[in-house]
Amino acid sequence: MSKSYDVIVVGVGAVGSATCYDLTRRGLRVLGLEQFSIPHNLGGSHGNSRQTKIAPYIGSDYEPIILRAYELFRELVEESGQSDIMVKTGFLDLAPHRNFPAYHLKENTHFEDLGIQEVNERFPQFQIGEPYWGAYDPEGALLRPEVTITTYVRLAMQRGAHILGNTKVIDWSTDAGGVTVKTDRETYTADRIVFCAGPWTGKLLKDLGIVCTATRMSFGWVWPLENLKDYEAGTMPSWCIEDEDGIYYGFPMMNDVPGFKVGLHWYGEPVDPDNFNRVPNAQDEEFIRKGLRKYFPEANGPLTGLRTCLYDHTADDVPIMDKHPELDRVTLCGPLCGAGFKFVPAYAEIAADFVEKGRTDLKSDFLRIGRLLPGNKAL
Repeated sequence: MSKSYDVIVVGVGAVGSATCYDLTRRGLRVLGLEQFSIPHNLGGSHGNSRQTKIAPYIGSDYEPIILRAYELFRELVEESGQSDIMVKTGFLDLAPHRNFPAYHLKENTHFEDLGIQEVNERFPQFQIGEPYWGAYDPEGALLRPEVTITTYVRLAMQRGAHILGNTKVIDWSTDAGGVTVKTDRETYTADRIVFCAGPWTGKLLKDLGIVCTATRMSFGWVWPLENLKDYEAGTMPSWCIEDEDGIYYGFPMMNDVPGFKVGLHWYGEPVDPDNFNRVPNAQDEEFIRKGLRKYFPEANGPLTGLRTCLYDHTADDVPIMDKHPELDRVTLCGPLCGAGFKFVPAYAEIAADFVEKGRTDLKSDFLRIGRLLPGNKAL
């Protein structure tokens, strides 16, 4: 096995695996380094399901990102033959007001405007009334994070990438000659390096005066008490409900995990990603039980699973996709700010563009690091 590469990617979770894949498609010699197994359940890229949708992002900075991500996910499904990477379910967004500016745009043709009576008729699983309103995106889908990561890694390695799990980066440096990375196994060199460190990004950026926070989150699965078919794929869409406690979200039941998945999207409890209690507790269960009692009393049945995960945040909760402001050989890809999986292939393409060309043609200036530097001095 070689010890010298064109690019080293540190972190082979969602965006790291996609970056390895994208770089190998461009013919580059790639080494991916992951401190845990691939895939793993110790960061923010696990849990069997993630949402994607188009309608909420139309007219925003994220519009070109989500449209490109859809294209790239579809290409991945076609190339790999893994049709379960992206399962079309539709997406139902419920809120007491039009919670995204996109829903006010006449040119936004990506959703159906539903009054609460229409919501109740089409989706009787949801026990919800006035003043709620619904936006239904028929292109909404359920993404499979573990399958996606595994597929990216498999295809990258088939193209010649070397990707190592359970390999922790101990130290790294860069100079005029390239990049050197010391791990607990070997020392490797490359021309460039991409950091896809997720919740560990804060430790990487603190020397720049940029604060990134990791927060502990939880989600779970329950077995519905009644009308089981109402919660299965083909009947139940992926969904979000805006609530005073945050945003409840969930998915239809799938064959590989028993139960109906529910979570609460909120800021979370700040933690050190290397030192916190990962064991789910009674409060974690109560987070989802409260939403079930309120919106899905028929589904508030036996708990079949409960897990924790990590979100990562910048000060403005907008991700970073950019070259390092001081080190030309370094590209930063993250944090993803708790809602990044749907954008992963587009983020990876941006990172690979920076590696190969030093710039990207995908409109994404709002993701640049300069906005977060002390004094807000964009470089």
